[in-house]
Amino acid sequence: MLKIQKFPLGSMQTNCYFIIDEDTREAAIVDPADDAATILRKISEKDVCVKYIILTHGHFDHMLALEKLRAATGAPVCVHTYDAPALTNPDISMMRQFAGIHVPCKPADVLLEEGSVLALGSSEIKIMSTPGHTPGSICIIAGSNLISGDTLFREGIGRYDFFGGSYEGITESLKRIKALDGDYKVYPGHGAATSLSHERSFNPYML
Repeated sequence: MLKIQKFPLGSMQTNCYFIIDEDTREAAIVDPADDAATILRKISEKDVCVKYIILTHGHFDHMLALEKLRAATGAPVCVHTYDAPALTNPDISMMRQFAGIHVPCKPADVLLEEGSVLALGSSEIKIMSTPGHTPGSICIIAGSNLISGDTLFREGIGRYDFFGGSYEGITESLKRIKALDGDYKVYPGHGAATSLSHERSFNPYML
């Protein structure tokens, strides 16, 4: 069984998530937003083995702790193919503009695509390509949970006016999310959790 835990980090209160397989204690760290020391302390407290580091997209505020976490855990960094250039280009990730960081990250270890599946203990994580906020934005389906990055927020959506963003793209992605079978607990990149049923009824971009 997969369990989700949330840790808002950094000046932008970006949500870092742990996806934990409770049977094996294997975990995926999603969006290591900032404060590597806190993330590493939580790894120890939760007694998990980090199998993956996954980025929902390649913006700086979702990966400020990326390299320290990768070095400390040895876990492979996973990102969608279309956002992979953001790791090695601080202008695309906006590291340079907003964080004053000119040194690029190292390249990704695993390139994700629509339908990619990552094993986590006895469970699976499925990748849904949801471009619009960035070309390589993804949602992560983990059981009945949906980690939506900056594509879908509670009664809102992510910006689409940054490099590579597209209103048409995010609109199409929202249609696909809305069409998923059943209900999901939705964990966005910023702000409070919600449910897909709530968003279908109250999010103006999904009506």
